[in-house]
Amino acid sequence: MVGRKIRIGLLGLGTVGTGVATLLADQPAFALRRIVVRDRNKPREIDLSSYELTEDPMTIAVDPEIDVIVEVAGGIDPVYEVVKTAVQRGKHIVTANKELIARHGSELFALAQANNVAIFFEAAVGGGIPLISTLQRGLQANRIERVAGILNGTTNYILTKMEIEGLSFDAALKEAQDAGYAEADPSDDIEGRDVVYKIAILSSLAFQAPVNVEAIYRQGIGGVTDLDIRLAADFGYRIKMIGLAERRADGAIDVRVHPMLVPEHHPLAGVEGVNNAIFISGSAVGEVMLSGPGAGRLPTASAIVGDLINLASALQLPDFAAYFHPPIRSEVVPVSPIDDTISSYYIRLETLDTPGVIGNLGHAFGAHGVSLHSVTQKGVRADGAATIVLLTHRVRERNLQSALADIIAQPATLQIGLVLRSLE
Repeated sequence: MVGRKIRIGLLGLGTVGTGVATLLADQPAFALRRIVVRDRNKPREIDLSSYELTEDPMTIAVDPEIDVIVEVAGGIDPVYEVVKTAVQRGKHIVTANKELIARHGSELFALAQANNVAIFFEAAVGGGIPLISTLQRGLQANRIERVAGILNGTTNYILTKMEIEGLSFDAALKEAQDAGYAEADPSDDIEGRDVVYKIAILSSLAFQAPVNVEAIYRQGIGGVTDLDIRLAADFGYRIKMIGLAERRADGAIDVRVHPMLVPEHHPLAGVEGVNNAIFISGSAVGEVMLSGPGAGRLPTASAIVGDLINLASALQLPDFAAYFHPPIRSEVVPVSPIDDTISSYYIRLETLDTPGVIGNLGHAFGAHGVSLHSVTQKGVRADGAATIVLLTHRVRERNLQSALADIIAQPATLQIGLVLRSLE
């Protein structure tokens, strides 16, 4: 490829793909040869007259006149087969596909190494934030102990709106959809699947072993109410959707995704709107936080084109591909079950306003070794139901769940509305 333009096949022309095509028009080192689209006749906001369009994704994988596949279509089918075929035919890959890397990264990296090509995936996590390169190369001298971050702009936007403007969850979600930050079907975001893929990737890089995404505990933000937001603030916390991966002494890792109570003094507490941030704890650097726009057309396209520019520079060197192979072992690292984790908790429950209710709650918690930090009753409704909010000291999850099982069985308990864990 020395002395000529790098020839690119682009898989996907949605929001990010359009951004990539736009940025590549100003990059003389690259030639965008073919674009895979779902519908060739669909009106586009950019001029595509100089590009070849196709609806057959496999054509770019087998075309000998294409050097690099840029994949921004998302999902697994047919992307996995296209990428696998392209790698087998000696093509480099630049992708923004978090699910592909989380589920099949270990296999694809090994295949790339066997075929002396590289897979770049900076855009898969954090949009325009250089998280992948930081973990892969910038912090190589460190033993990483923990990564924790806000990795989904949609959920952070919703929680920020609920806090700052006092909106309900449904109202904040609608604003996110109207602003283009949430899809018509926002379930991947609000239920946490998007963050599961991202923290799986970051965990694999930090601890140099893949994790099974199905083993990662996940809780969405759908149960969080504006009341919870207000009460958390009264207690000195902000509620954030967090992906966390942390080493355990027994060799397993604690990897989970759920809304957390973040102390208001913690750097992650100040990350608002659609911004993302990741907090990394390393043996040499101590604690580092990277933040910035985590999604959107141009931030993500910027990461894609940045990977292409890195690739173009590296192609001038002999045997460059080995440098870009993530140092990830093939064996899957065990993920600790959520029952083994230790945290402090926020619990909101609804009970009948009858004598002895709070005493019965305290007895149930005490019987399972759960120490309470505070108990607050937030008024009584006309139907005689009271909202009670409890904060606990640090305790193992299985102890807390055993106590909650006893509490839900008490005659005065109407429902357990929300359980949140703390970040610290």
